[in-house]
Amino acid sequence: KYPVSITGVDRKVEVTGQVYFEVVHNAAHPFKVIAGNQVIEDIGTHFNVNAYSDEPAVSTTLLEGAVKITVANKSTLLKPGQRATITAQSNVVAVTNVNAEDMVDWKNGQISFKNKNIQEIMRQISRWYDVDVEYKGSIPQRSFTGGISRKADLSELLKILEFNDIHCAVKDKKITVTF
Repeated sequence: KYPVSITGVDRKVEVTGQVYFEVVHNAAHPFKVIAGNQVIEDIGTHFNVNAYSDEPAVSTTLLEGAVKITVANKSTLLKPGQRATITAQSNVVAVTNVNAEDMVDWKNGQISFKNKNIQEIMRQISRWYDVDVEYKGSIPQRSFTGGISRKADLSELLKILEFNDIHCAVKDKKITVTF
């Protein structure tokens, strides 16, 4: 959500989903992003926000510059290459070092995942290909790393999963994952 025209001091947007910002810093008119229970304020920067409602946490990854994350009146300053994660149940900001470019592969036309479980991967596939996902059988506790072009057909992506013993059947707009 964003105003049609920016009036007042703050430039403010609210997000659900995943967005990438390149912001020109203006101290007189701060740029703020509200995502979940946090406020992200730019300090001249490039950053990615992942705030899908079906994800267990909201994450902000800094590529360039600096951002300030504020949750429950406590602020954390991120440096380039850091990601702040806040779960819905907590007001605690966990900061980790990451390869920030990996976090924005999506904006460069790539589907990629590193050390993700099948539920995390299938949530991304569900959003990218506009399909529902259901599971049958006991979901293994394994993590996967891989990637493919966003231009790839869903069938190509599902073939990659098949090679890893993740069996998928597609009917209409539903994928059934069987283990």
